[in-house]
Amino acid sequence: MENFVSSITSEMEKATALKFEKWDKVIEKNILEEGTPEEIKQAYQMLQDPTIYAYAFFRDPRDSSKRFRAYPYQDIIMNDQHKRVLFVAANQIGKSLALCIEGLHHALLNPGETVLLTSKTFPQSKDLLRQIRSLLQNSILDYQYDIGDSDTKTEIYIRHFEEIEVYNEKLSKTFTEKKELPQARIICVPATEAALGYAVHKALVDELFFYEDGEHFFKQILIPRTYTTKGGVKVYSNPNGQQGIGWELWNDKNYNKYKFNFLDCPTNTLEEFDKLSEGLTREQIDSTLLAEFTSPEGGFLTLQERKDMQEERPSMLPSVITKPIYIFFDWAKSRDRTLRTIAIPITKKEEDWADEVYVYEMIEYPQHTPYTKIIDEDLKNLIKDVGPQMVAMVGWDNTGVGKGLEDFTKRVEQLGIMAMPVEFTLENKSRIYTLFKLLAEQGRIKVPYIKECDKQLSMLRFKRSARGHLQVHHENEKDRDDFPDAIAGVCSLIIQPENPPISATII
Repeated sequence: MENFVSSITSEMEKATALKFEKWDKVIEKNILEEGTPEEIKQAYQMLQDPTIYAYAFFRDPRDSSKRFRAYPYQDIIMNDQHKRVLFVAANQIGKSLALCIEGLHHALLNPGETVLLTSKTFPQSKDLLRQIRSLLQNSILDYQYDIGDSDTKTEIYIRHFEEIEVYNEKLSKTFTEKKELPQARIICVPATEAALGYAVHKALVDELFFYEDGEHFFKQILIPRTYTTKGGVKVYSNPNGQQGIGWELWNDKNYNKYKFNFLDCPTNTLEEFDKLSEGLTREQIDSTLLAEFTSPEGGFLTLQERKDMQEERPSMLPSVITKPIYIFFDWAKSRDRTLRTIAIPITKKEEDWADEVYVYEMIEYPQHTPYTKIIDEDLKNLIKDVGPQMVAMVGWDNTGVGKGLEDFTKRVEQLGIMAMPVEFTLENKSRIYTLFKLLAEQGRIKVPYIKECDKQLSMLRFKRSARGHLQVHHENEKDRDDFPDAIAGVCSLIIQPENPPISATII
């Protein structure tokens, strides 16, 4: 039966505070040195609790002069020993810190076992290990550990010892010797096949709901790592709307679930909440502050969003361009028509989460226009006119393309241009259109007004697939989505984690 907790109660606060009081008494009475055998045994049993262990040995990262005191929600989550646990939470309330402490605690107390920590990218996984090393370095523990690095993972090995009594017959005496036990290890990897090959006793997953292909990684790479060990899996993440692997797991009755928002952290205030909410979209507030799974039902864009993003200007490339352009093709299929979109990124503020997208032109080709004319004539002439160095990337919807496009990637790259085929699978299209929606909501995308484009945008609707992905669809089957797909596609070229907007010249 699933367990669900979504708010801090006075009982939770008292239970956590009592743990600190109990350990204070252990220290005050010097039980570890002067207590009875039973008292010493009970004190060491208390350290099986990661909250008490962290309070006993770790320092607060915000103030190293103080012991680390877990918040009540960190306490109950780190101590949940259920095989499957979800911790859905707002930003800046201590998710990653709790994850690191739980992983480190397990490795420190379990010789020979493996703890796997995963993140979306390799730099993020290395940062988790940095936090773990900082906890160790600032602790009062007498520890020994080794660090190992590779191109895809970072590992920390915890050495374990036990004292054993050995009888020496020649001397007729019993001596105490230190015996080294199998090392425990913490492995930090990005969400790739780098996680394969390990038997994992505890898997801690950071921000799973934002992985590029979270379902594949979670179900086909991560979970099988625990088959042999019968180990547990715990996910720490912001919600990412009612879509994908996050929403699927949230509705899985086999998981214990916890959900805490920004104001559940006792150091956060309502004034801070209001200030942080300024300028954020509803989806961003729900994800980063309220820890809510945003519902995407209904229209994709509001009337005001469509008005704000469309400008009364010609749909054409200027005679002089000063920065590399991005070109995206949405190829015609059945009754659709091929669309070519050209855009550039515009940086307004360095601290912004993404560049703005400025679409110069959108060209709709007549139905049945041959691919050869579009590629071998129009595209080649365009690249010749502006120069290869002024084309950052050429991308296209690669889903279900037919004869004539098999070697398009090679033909583009032969021109000295980066090629980026985009598969409009359900999950990937969901991610691309979510980005498009955020740009539109924040006024970060501008396109020339074209009547047919406005019509197609107005007909788009959101719904959830059976697997929980956001599914963009038409209001009626006869409606087309050439323009929306072309706009969303060029946005995904300009703003994407793997290929950040390019400002250098590409030759």
